[in-house]
Amino acid sequence: MIWHNLMKKPVLAIGIILFGLFIMQVSKKEKWGLFQNDRLIPTSCRAALVRIEKKIPANWEVSCEGNNLAVEIKEVGVPEKATNLQPLMYRQLANHMSFIARVSQADILEKVLFVRFKLTHPKLEINAVTEGKFIVKLVSLDNPEHIMTHLKSTVQVKETVK
Repeated sequence: MIWHNLMKKPVLAIGIILFGLFIMQVSKKEKWGLFQNDRLIPTSCRAALVRIEKKIPANWEVSCEGNNLAVEIKEVGVPEKATNLQPLMYRQLANHMSFIARVSQADILEKVLFVRFKLTHPKLEINAVTEGKFIVKLVSLDNPEHIMTHLKSTVQVKETVK
């Protein structure tokens, strides 16, 4: 019945098709509707995330924010009553950054814009941001002084004392 009516009035059929295409385009631009699914949009972060999610510990949360990788570590392996908490937290941060660099593919991680780390401890919280291309270089560095110099020049850190 409907098909027969559409065949009698082809302008109505073309109008319905064009209206459907219009709704799909508007929903993609405005990010609403049934046709928008961010999981189907390919980014370098999602490609890196596939490999990282297989090997991360249970206390890590890894997600993508656009083309930015976000790593949140809830429980850090530093004792609560440590006297030198800050150097131990920074060491943990460097170890976690090098772990991400070793686990993910170098060519994909280079294309990730920013990598954000958040380490949470009962007394101190560290937020660090760096670019993906700088984390990749941690794989090739062996000397602790070179690693420290590289991290000082490429990582921006914000500390919050609780």
